[in-house]
Amino acid sequence: MVSEPAHYPWSSYRANALGRGDPLVRPHRLYQELALSAHARLIAYRRLFEDALSAETLQKLRECTNGGFVLGSDRFAREIAAMAGRRSWKGSPGRPRKKEVSEEQQPLPL
Repeated sequence: MVSEPAHYPWSSYRANALGRGDPLVRPHRLYQELALSAHARLIAYRRLFEDALSAETLQKLRECTNGGFVLGSDRFAREIAAMAGRRSWKGSPGRPRKKEVSEEQQPLPL
């Protein structure tokens, strides 16, 4: 997408990491808890972006985003599924296999 978060036009990074005013950005509780002073919060927020994601994590993030699936533990995925009323994880491709029917269960010929 972009080489730096500040280059993405719809990101709050410029406000939260660089201190540039943005009328659409309101500091939230977690941001406020990063540090006591505004300057220290900017530094702490920038530190959150220092580590690059591994190729494996990035691939998983893309798969979940593109498929509309939850990225998290199995327990978390089940909780989200219960709230959303639908599966929140990637299923197996294709239709489920039909169950084998024994001779006793076979319908009688007409």
